[in-house]
Amino acid sequence: MSLSELLKDLQADINVAIKLEKKLKDEKFINEIKTVLKIVKIGFIDAAGNALHRLHETKPTIDAVKELIQGFPDALSLKNKRNRLPIQSAVWSSDATTLKYVPILAKEGIKHEVGGRGMCGGLLVVDRMNSNQNSLQFLARLGNSSDQIPYDTPSLEVMKELRKDSLLLKEDIREHDLLFWSCDPQSKRIFEYLAEWDPDCLMTGTIYNLPLSHAIIQHCKNITFFTMYFQTALRHYPQHLGFLFQKDNSGKTAYERTVKKHGTQETFKTILLQCIPTDTSLPILHHVIKDAPQYTNDFTPRYPSAISLRDDNGRSFIQAQLAGDVKTLVTDGLFFLRLSDDEIAEADPVTKQYPFLTAASGESGDLSTAYFLLSKNPSLLERYKEEATQQALEEQEARMARKRTIGDGDNEEGE
Repeated sequence: MSLSELLKDLQADINVAIKLEKKLKDEKFINEIKTVLKIVKIGFIDAAGNALHRLHETKPTIDAVKELIQGFPDALSLKNKRNRLPIQSAVWSSDATTLKYVPILAKEGIKHEVGGRGMCGGLLVVDRMNSNQNSLQFLARLGNSSDQIPYDTPSLEVMKELRKDSLLLKEDIREHDLLFWSCDPQSKRIFEYLAEWDPDCLMTGTIYNLPLSHAIIQHCKNITFFTMYFQTALRHYPQHLGFLFQKDNSGKTAYERTVKKHGTQETFKTILLQCIPTDTSLPILHHVIKDAPQYTNDFTPRYPSAISLRDDNGRSFIQAQLAGDVKTLVTDGLFFLRLSDDEIAEADPVTKQYPFLTAASGESGDLSTAYFLLSKNPSLLERYKEEATQQALEEQEARMARKRTIGDGDNEEGE
């Protein structure tokens, strides 16, 4: 007997029971019928739920799945033996083609608060028995670089559809650490997509009480994970050198953490020289002087041409070293002896100060260094006095002009 024939017979029996409900006046009979129907109803939901868990086997159309859900919405909440919801089974399936069902399961799941209110139709329910991740996090890390068609391609398409339907929001990237979970060469497309959507999270994202850059170094398998992060961060934030010198709460930089874990040689070979060529136009040595001067000797031999570069402020490498407030005549006399006349006479484009003034100011201001630099070019003191006097006159004239403007405004009001 076919399913349609069985259902017709059942419907006929139900119609008879409905007609007899008032005529027969047998409460026991009616209660037994109700019990049978409740069992049938549960059976329908169980069958529908099990069908949703088997989507990776049956591969029905999206429309067929939608009809099944709309007919038996409670089936969306039926858990299997692994304590997973149907949407989790679709995400955790080893068959990438099953991922296409995730958007419809999430969309319909929201209507029926699958997993509870605010669980995005079950997308945010955590799988406690496996990876302790929610479906969004697992979706972000899906990938298999050995596939002819990379596994993260269908996963990325699902994410794009979820975003289009407002089932994946920009704030989810940060709240659910999606950049961290997708930072894997196997899910590179997803990582780059999310980074493009929220590049600010590359800089401000945190996980495990660490900045994202540090967490990837500390908790990911090998050096290639941070290489991928650094390459992407460098593309979005070259002015911050891809957060190579971003510090954690203890003051340790990402570079320090990488060297500690992988060693100096491996760090340069696999990360830095792969992402920043030796003939780079980035003022990498300026960043080192500013953020990690103790590692200058690591970088200078590998980026010798960067010594001739100027940073975004127009500072030369020499000016960056002087502004770094770490050199004095006593600690590094050879540095000052090597300064050319032009370098001694060039004012810093940021502070507008000559090197002798830079040496005399700051936390480690050193008068002996300042006197030495002045002795190389005594006329700088007179030039500085003239420039300072001229600046003071210009500022005074500007103040007077503002007062006259205010006074003219008062007179106009008086008239």
